[in-house]
Amino acid sequence: MENVLTVKRELIAEFIPEKGITTENCDIMVDIILKNYEFLARPEAENDPSHKQIIPYVVLCRGEEVFATRRLKKGNEARLHGLLSVGIGGHINPETDGSGEDVLSRGMNRELEEEVYIESRGKMTPCGIINDDTTEVGSVHLGLFFTLEVTGEVRVLETEKLEGFWIKRSDMPGLSETMETWSQFVTLALSK
Repeated sequence: MENVLTVKRELIAEFIPEKGITTENCDIMVDIILKNYEFLARPEAENDPSHKQIIPYVVLCRGEEVFATRRLKKGNEARLHGLLSVGIGGHINPETDGSGEDVLSRGMNRELEEEVYIESRGKMTPCGIINDDTTEVGSVHLGLFFTLEVTGEVRVLETEKLEGFWIKRSDMPGLSETMETWSQFVTLALSK
């Protein structure tokens, strides 16, 4: 059974918006998460809004372009099929990511390595916290939003689940309606 990294909602509730993205108090929240996280069985965590599953969400940037993916029908998340995403990320698991102070960065790097080939990585920048308590799925997940500057080739590795392509930052707002919710929030943040 898969276990996922979570934190009790009550510990971070004052810092997260009901719906949207915040760039304030991110360091405080990451510190709270690292000092108080616990691993729960995923089926339990998916139905327990008293805990938030922590999901690193990394946006790959190359100059004025952002790497986007579209989820194909063979992907695991049926509720996201056909939608665009500008973030790469997923759950953090003790079996693959261990524990300790660098568990978040290990989990984030593992997700990137599983989903995309990146020829050359540059600077990783923490940008915000994503939350959406207005949906059943959103009420049990919390996104840690980062940007990663890249150069050279970038391509999806799980081609049966995802297709990948570059879009201009200036085109992102016009594509918002075809994006998953977190990508809509990120689009607003990157457009400012």
